[in-house]
Amino acid sequence: MAEKPFFSIVIPTYNRADLIGQTLESVFAQTFQSYEVIVVDNASTDHTPALLAPLVAEGKLRLIVHDRNYERAKSRNTGMAAAQGQYLTFLDSDDFMYPQNLAEAYQYIKQNPENQAFHNLYELVDAQQQLLYRYPFAPLREPLRQIAQGNFLSCIGVFLHQDLYRTLRWDEHPLLTGSEDYDFALRLVARCPQLGRIPRYNSGVREHPARTVNQQHYAQALERFEYLRHKMATDPEYLPLRPFAGQIAATLWIFLAGMALSTQQTAEAGRALSQARQADKKVWSRRNYLGLWLRYCKKRLMAPFG
Repeated sequence: MAEKPFFSIVIPTYNRADLIGQTLESVFAQTFQSYEVIVVDNASTDHTPALLAPLVAEGKLRLIVHDRNYERAKSRNTGMAAAQGQYLTFLDSDDFMYPQNLAEAYQYIKQNPENQAFHNLYELVDAQQQLLYRYPFAPLREPLRQIAQGNFLSCIGVFLHQDLYRTLRWDEHPLLTGSEDYDFALRLVARCPQLGRIPRYNSGVREHPARTVNQQHYAQALERFEYLRHKMATDPEYLPLRPFAGQIAATLWIFLAGMALSTQQTAEAGRALSQARQADKKVWSRRNYLGLWLRYCKKRLMAPFG
């Protein structure tokens, strides 16, 4: 009987034939080799299946193909259900693992066996993995408060013990598509308030025009916010986060304000910034809020002269 892998790596994909090859190369280059790769394909219409077929034949990955595009939440749930590893991590099909990623995660687990969930740091890179921007991470002192004030977790670089990933699921509701990662992060930290961290940049988020974050729409994001606000008020998994409900709401309004400014919807940005202040009176202390407020004020000042 084959020995079970220590790590399961779940990769959802849809029409990423031009990108997933480099992503998989970054996995195969890991210095720690006890892992399995599970790619969940959402019925890609490009040549993704043909590209992956030789790797399946070589036993380098398992491929699960959905009958249609169910989006990433269901794909990650499908991957988690199929996983056999003691720990599981997610990797988007356009991003990168750095060579020591799994090795350092393994060492962290051996030194911190009580932590069922932990994460490493990530940075923004180009196709050659050259650094574009290094995201700042505040010291992890109060994970519940910190996740309420912004999603410092990503869909890469998060590791979950099997007892956790077999019981925690992504919300597959269509309205949440685009913000399912924040919902999952909130519920994860609510479940594991002693979240651990490897303080090293072991993951790279690839910048490219087709990134989901570059294709957001304000009206759809507002619908997602309303759905998530209702969920926060009714879902028992959010109980540990109820004291931070105002801060979470402000975080969502800040996100909406940024989206509105990026699409030249200045009035909508002003309303969203106002809603953020109403939700959290201390929102002025957040750097991202102040930055958006200054951008909004500049646009308002320049509008009559535009």
